[in-house]
Amino acid sequence: MSGAINFLGISLNGDLAAPSSLEEMQEVFELLKPKPSSHPLMRIGENCDGSYLVPEDLSGITACFSPGVNNFKHFEDTLVDTYGIDCHMCDYSSDVQNFRTPLKEGRQTFQKKWLDVKTEGDNISFDDWISEYAPSGDLLLQMDIEGAEYRNLLSVSEAALSRFRIIILEVHGLEYIKSELVLRNVLAPTFKRLASFYSVAHAHPNNCCGDFAIPGTSIRIPNVLELTYIRKDRVTAPTYAPLLPHPLDVSQNVPNKPPLFLGEEWLEGGRPLESKLKMMEDRLDGFEQVAASQPASLSADQGDLILRSLETLTEKTAALAAQPEGEVRARDVAGGRRYALSSSYGEMSATGHVQPSDTFFFHTGFGQNQFIQIDLGRVHDISRIRIANRTDACFDRAKNLFAILSTGDTPDRQSVFHLHTPVDFLSGAARECEVNIPPSPARFVTLVAAAETALHFSDLKIFAVD
Repeated sequence: MSGAINFLGISLNGDLAAPSSLEEMQEVFELLKPKPSSHPLMRIGENCDGSYLVPEDLSGITACFSPGVNNFKHFEDTLVDTYGIDCHMCDYSSDVQNFRTPLKEGRQTFQKKWLDVKTEGDNISFDDWISEYAPSGDLLLQMDIEGAEYRNLLSVSEAALSRFRIIILEVHGLEYIKSELVLRNVLAPTFKRLASFYSVAHAHPNNCCGDFAIPGTSIRIPNVLELTYIRKDRVTAPTYAPLLPHPLDVSQNVPNKPPLFLGEEWLEGGRPLESKLKMMEDRLDGFEQVAASQPASLSADQGDLILRSLETLTEKTAALAAQPEGEVRARDVAGGRRYALSSSYGEMSATGHVQPSDTFFFHTGFGQNQFIQIDLGRVHDISRIRIANRTDACFDRAKNLFAILSTGDTPDRQSVFHLHTPVDFLSGAARECEVNIPPSPARFVTLVAAAETALHFSDLKIFAVD
């Protein structure tokens, strides 16, 4: 697309589809990476969206400016009550009478206006807003204005911008780093301007909108990213190395969506132990949230799944030994049945019906413990599961699979089976893999990958002996 383009309120002329060079994309990526800081981080707010990590360097800050409040100001209330920092807010989409907590008289102000490059009509500019409410002193900025951050950060005067000691900034549309037009005219100028005054102390991916890879690299960048900046004159002894994730990070900005983590490319060294533990905890929490919304509950621990599968096999083997021998006929009970996914990839749906495909009929997002759960409609005695792998690529993702069988009425009582996927199946040489199991009652059958991967099958058959 070429010609005049309105990108988040910024007029651009050129070809939006023209790709950025790898060198320029990596240069912007380097501007987003956190650096060591002189101050430890603390969280202001609960473990939910709207809470942020802030350097412990608030003493002497005279005021906080918060454009974009969405009728919610827990962060600003804490700044007033705990740290004695006055707060000034603006958001044309909000109404003071709809705030969850009332304005604190004499300490908080609100203007029903958009923050924009000029003060006119329903808009107020950064410079005018700051000069009206805080003519002197160091400031704090907390900005989440859905893409309008770029034009405001590019238009604010240097004198006003440099007064912020700390900036908490949510940036949007980072996938447009791949567009040369947007990178050169919006993203690079914004982050270079911030880098002239500030050092990135922390970065946290918002799990609302997924992430993407810089083409030709293993670098993944979230589409929406929360950044904590501290002014460079406050970084005198950079002894606190970045923690990604930080133990105090919000686990999930959007509940019931898998947590999102920044890769080790965002770190100069390896990921420290406390960050690895945080990732494990968040994955478990996310897995439990998804499991709680499903008829069958799931375990997020591979070792636990293995032990449970061994217990199931022991029980089923003993039961089989007591049954008379004879021919067992089975039929597929999964075809056309409804399924639900742990997450979905791109624009694909997280629900659907089991049906064969030339490539794949579902695709989860990436992460640990991705699963597909099939509702068979009623309880059947399941004896065999047959998987048809994705046909075009990525065959080896179908490994470390477990099947969790549940009747649904007793979620704590489940049968767990390990689904062995042979080498020829994982290499693409064999399209199908079949696993026999002792007959087990189930209405809900959940196939979960204990490894960090994505699931995608071209077909799935679940055979019952009833």
